[in-house]
Amino acid sequence: MVKKYFPGANTGRGFQGRFRGIVPPWEAPHYTYILKGGPGVGKNTLMKKVSCLARANGLETEEFRCASDPESLDAVRIPQRGIVLLDGTAPHTLDPTVPGIEAEIVNLGHFLHREAFARRRGELMLLFEENRAHYRAAYACLEAAGALRRAAVEDAANSADLPMIRAFLREGFPLSAPGAQRTLFLCSPTPAGVIDFRETLGVENTVFLPGILGAVFLREAVLLARGTKAEVFLDFLTPDLPQYLYLPDSGTMLCAVDDAHSTLNEFLLSPLSDFIPPALHEADVLTAHAVEELRLCKRTHDAIEALYRPFVDYDRVDRETEALLEKLAL
Repeated sequence: MVKKYFPGANTGRGFQGRFRGIVPPWEAPHYTYILKGGPGVGKNTLMKKVSCLARANGLETEEFRCASDPESLDAVRIPQRGIVLLDGTAPHTLDPTVPGIEAEIVNLGHFLHREAFARRRGELMLLFEENRAHYRAAYACLEAAGALRRAAVEDAANSADLPMIRAFLREGFPLSAPGAQRTLFLCSPTPAGVIDFRETLGVENTVFLPGILGAVFLREAVLLARGTKAEVFLDFLTPDLPQYLYLPDSGTMLCAVDDAHSTLNEFLLSPLSDFIPPALHEADVLTAHAVEELRLCKRTHDAIEALYRPFVDYDRVDRETEALLEKLAL
């Protein structure tokens, strides 16, 4: 099974990247190949080929999917080889800090007939602006949804017996060894809907914490897990709060899941606010609107790629690709 993650997500605070979480902090540094080039030049094709070759050779693979197109990759990691291939273009522009030691750039942005391509500038600019407009609308919806969810979590926390919750967590879930936390997303709104990759991790010991109180439990669990080896997966609406927490030493994952029939009411000091159910409902409606806007973003992005493709020097891209694959020896 290929483990899948989102290294960045469309969130209630705009696009949020957690690309530093691609390599867990408790593992040795990896060498990163940063892929550069415009839309449609073959970055995704190259990463998918590397992932496929690695798996064919029995190597573990982690795929980091693009929140703007979950069929595309933002990165791929081959842990046994200590390598990462990464799309280093906007909105997550990256460059090597120490070129040749920790990373290098692989340039796939080779173009033909640049004079003819320049004549498409006006058409491209209109598509780019349309794309940005749909993203603005999507993020406006997600920001409003995030504000509602954050307020709901705060209301629930005000009604909860936090000392009792902390005691329950300490007794029931032993923390991992001291270390640093790995932070990523497993869930994001995308043009294909809200996608969740939790099941690709293959975790057998999963504890579900239902309802809005589940989010309070997760918040407290992550605070308790500070300074220990853990994997924190953020909630896309409220990226300052967790959605999942994985404790690798015990192989346990804690999951906050939406459920109207919470079984955690014994941890309440007072009844939950009447504000919470309509707030969560409106957050769901706004998230659905954001997904529709993201679908329109994908449509304009596809049109942009279609304009680029006739002018890409794919022969040169293929030579660069083959040279890299030979270097990786997969």
